Amino acid sequence: MIRVLLLTSFVSALVALSCVPAIFYLESMGRPQNPFHMIQLLACLVCFPCSGFFFWMSRGLGWTATRIFTALACLLSGAWFGFFVYVMVMMAVLGA
Repeated sequence: MIRVLLLTSFVSALVALSCVPAIFYLESMGRPQNPFHMIQLLACLVCFPCSGFFFWMSRGLGWTATRIFTALACLLSGAWFGFFVYVMVMMAVLGA
């Protein structure tokens, strides 16, 4: 179970990070970035709970590189969700 959570966290974090240069490239070319935004959203939806659950399940193992990675993945994907919610609320408030 822990290995599956770790593998899922690694893969989803890499997918979310690899979408960033693609979004920048498509934005500079003037093309729509919607598919990459949706892929990044889904990857963060998977990464946040998997990395958090792995971090919780491995709490007695000490601070290893994998635990540090999963803690950072959990914090960064959580911050990404916080920013996403902030943008959606501001768009609703401002009527965009």
